[in-house]
Amino acid sequence: MTAPEPPPATRPRQRAARGEGDLLREQLLDAASALVHEQGSASSLSIRQVTKRAGVSPMALYLHFDSLADLVGALIDHGFTRFRAALHAAADAVPGDDPRARLRALGLAYLRFAREEPAIYAVIFGAEHERQQEAGEPDQHGVGAAAFQDLVDAIVAVQAVRQGREGDPRMLAMGLWTNLHGFATLCEVSDNEDMPWPDDETFVGMISDAWLS
Repeated sequence: MTAPEPPPATRPRQRAARGEGDLLREQLLDAASALVHEQGSASSLSIRQVTKRAGVSPMALYLHFDSLADLVGALIDHGFTRFRAALHAAADAVPGDDPRARLRALGLAYLRFAREEPAIYAVIFGAEHERQQEAGEPDQHGVGAAAFQDLVDAIVAVQAVRQGREGDPRMLAMGLWTNLHGFATLCEVSDNEDMPWPDDETFVGMISDAWLS
């Protein structure tokens, strides 16, 4: 009598051909990201959904992730890494050493990322919130916290050269972030063509002045 096979999560992982493993991992992350964007939440994801979208068997997922929760965690980290890289690149492209200009560049890059990468944006600001709720408290040292700290640091730099109002930079960053997130989200879901939405540059200038002048 043969012994029953262990569940997928406990089977030894097989080594993929060189380069193929990374490609499959990216395909699974892309598939999960698209599903989260379509469904509006990571809570309803399933392994079968993800692997079907990626065009692979359910067993293939366990070559790279121990569980669905492990996949979602990797998805959040992967998304925030791309998000932060896009914002850093925009700020670093600002000529000279003008912290106010760098802050505005961060805001513009934020809105551009939300528009150009809606699936990833939905993951990092939706699934991350769900993960924190399940943990019972926010992760003070995770990738989401690091992204928020980037905004805090940009405000501190503005305050250091006396180009911005005094005050707790974390509270000011929270105000800016909620404005950016609200604008990005409402523009995405609104079907009211008569709503006079300002362009990104105008809006970022308005909220920067409102919170920091």
